[in-house]
Amino acid sequence: MIVHVLRFCFKDGTAQEDVAACMEALQRVGQMDSVSFAVIGQYAGPAADGYTHSAAFALADIEAFHRYMHEPAHRAADFIVHPHVTNFDVFDISDEDNPDLSSEIADIQQRRLAADRELTSLISTRPED
Repeated sequence: MIVHVLRFCFKDGTAQEDVAACMEALQRVGQMDSVSFAVIGQYAGPAADGYTHSAAFALADIEAFHRYMHEPAHRAADFIVHPHVTNFDVFDISDEDNPDLSSEIADIQQRRLAADRELTSLISTRPED
């Protein structure tokens, strides 16, 4: 099992309708076939961390992670969410005994970005504020 975790904060002045649209987009990602289960909502860690919202997507294995990264609902959510967030952090947790898992995940993510210039531009030019 791989759990793909996002932590973020909405930019100051983000309209409530945009916050709702972002959360709905993440909910749709959580309903994709590649996702075993998902939790999307408020960040429950220390306020000092600087995050207000979080999402966690459980994926059965590296093949499910690959499918998750390439499903159209995921890409659509990227273009809805990224323009409205700051302090964006992503990490993965796994119970797999695979010493190469971290590099396999990074390779999938890098290949996804290499194949999608529009997405790469969105992510690389997103200001932090």
